[in-house]
Amino acid sequence: MRSETSLKRIPLFRRHRVRSAVVAAVLAGLIPLLPGHEPTTAAAANASPAPKSLKTATIHFAPEEGKVENNRAKMVELANQAAGKGAKLIVLPEMATSGYSFFSRAEMSKAAEEVPGKTTDALGAVARQHHAYIAFGMPVHEPDTNRYYNSAVLLGPDGRTRGVYHKRNHLIESSYNASSFEPIPTFDTEYGRMALVICSDMFNSQFPRAAAVQGADILIAPANVGIDTDFVRVRTFENDFSMIVANRWGKGTKGTKPEVFTQNTFTVPSPFPYDFDFGSRSIIMTHDGKVLADVSGQSDQIGYGEVPVRTARTFPVERKPAMYSLMGQDTLEPYTQKQFHQPDPATFTAAAVDPGPSTAPWQAALDAAAKAVSQAESSGKKLRLIVFPANYFPGSDTAGLAKLTSFATGRGTDLLIHYPATGTEVPKSTLIASTGQSYDYRRTHHKRGEKLPEGRLSDDYLVIDRDYARLALMQDVDMMPPETAQVLARMGVDVVAMNTDWRDPVRSALWKSRTGDYLHIVTANKSGPEGIYLGGYKADPSFTEDEGIVIRDITTGDVRAKPSARFFDPTTILEPCREEAHTC
Repeated sequence: MRSETSLKRIPLFRRHRVRSAVVAAVLAGLIPLLPGHEPTTAAAANASPAPKSLKTATIHFAPEEGKVENNRAKMVELANQAAGKGAKLIVLPEMATSGYSFFSRAEMSKAAEEVPGKTTDALGAVARQHHAYIAFGMPVHEPDTNRYYNSAVLLGPDGRTRGVYHKRNHLIESSYNASSFEPIPTFDTEYGRMALVICSDMFNSQFPRAAAVQGADILIAPANVGIDTDFVRVRTFENDFSMIVANRWGKGTKGTKPEVFTQNTFTVPSPFPYDFDFGSRSIIMTHDGKVLADVSGQSDQIGYGEVPVRTARTFPVERKPAMYSLMGQDTLEPYTQKQFHQPDPATFTAAAVDPGPSTAPWQAALDAAAKAVSQAESSGKKLRLIVFPANYFPGSDTAGLAKLTSFATGRGTDLLIHYPATGTEVPKSTLIASTGQSYDYRRTHHKRGEKLPEGRLSDDYLVIDRDYARLALMQDVDMMPPETAQVLARMGVDVVAMNTDWRDPVRSALWKSRTGDYLHIVTANKSGPEGIYLGGYKADPSFTEDEGIVIRDITTGDVRAKPSARFFDPTTILEPCREEAHTC
């Protein structure tokens, strides 16, 4: 059976909020039944009121490598146990039927199954008996094309297969895993719209985002990976959906490269043996970041949680798809990246500075900047960039601005300041460059419910090549949508200089997550600690946070080779925003 995203939905089908209207129209013959779409029947729609919550279960267990029958039996046992406790959505780990340590097509041929097959039949019986949804990972073989996939399967309460998703973000698995380019599958249910991804797909924010833009209320993620609750909280925050991650525990192997091989025994071994005990967590988290289950350890366990069924879902920041067009251009192809002509790779020193409350903010900022420069010089460093918080300066002041400009040119240090919104203007950032020039950046994005002057938001990001880095000027709201970081990466940005005034506890984890697009971030925060967060996965520690002032060296060469999500079609994310479809 095809998943519901195998077709191009008309807007009415994009949200389950109008499901009853759709059902009525179908029954009346006003709307033709689209192939692959399974509306609720009239009897089911009138049988009982809509549920207010969904009891979910995440199953944390260790499959035995290659022992499919044993694993299948264990999966049935654990799924029955979870269903017996009332769970109506049960999620098992990635590659749950087989284990994960496979390094060639020949190895995979011994463990892969077809769909439908023995495992979908066995777990389908559990789903049917308990009227539950069951999602699990397994290797799938398509005999017609002789291709193998690391896949996730969703079974419906009738025991039938609702859909199959093939993992996109695979590395060593590519030795057996075929490429797939279909959309992220979503499924309308009585509990809301569900979507499937697998493991490392979560780490590329495009994949969860595509599910959210298609209306997902619940993201299901079978996994075999080290993960923490803060990371999951970022994904639930930016997409306003709940998440169920089912992980495994135990050890694996690293594979061995043969000296003589065919296309089927061709092997890509791992650089190290797989260790699924390292940071392995199975998590159930609501759309607002509440942890309902957080299971880890070296034993089979089941975590439970009541996920609210919601009648409305939206993003915390209004999306502007027309600004994200570069996501649909292949600027990150390696040869193209080499032609970006950024400033030469360098290591420079930056500071995030909050001068603290003052009745004379311009003078306080000047004093704080001088202190930061002195502190850097005492360590033999030359400070090239200082970022001040959002909303620190009440408004433009000719004399104060002149003093900061004189400081910037005299000390060879760029300063990023920020003015709050007025009755006629949106918040504005200004970079006072050490060359005496200044660059203004107006806010581009709008927080949900935020009151700003109509029609004054900018439609353009602002990127400046300084001698020490390719620099993007940002405000905190602009960096909350994941699309922003992806566009900046596609423009070869090294450093995001960001004014912030935000107290939310997800803040720190969100900025760390954005560095995954190979960006360094320097941010001063009026309502919380200052921070410098480093991309490129080379610095240890990768971030520094403190109240008042943070000074740190930044190496632009660490983020010059930008990664790009593989096998991902951004079309859904780039479609025009429609409020009625809740894609904004």
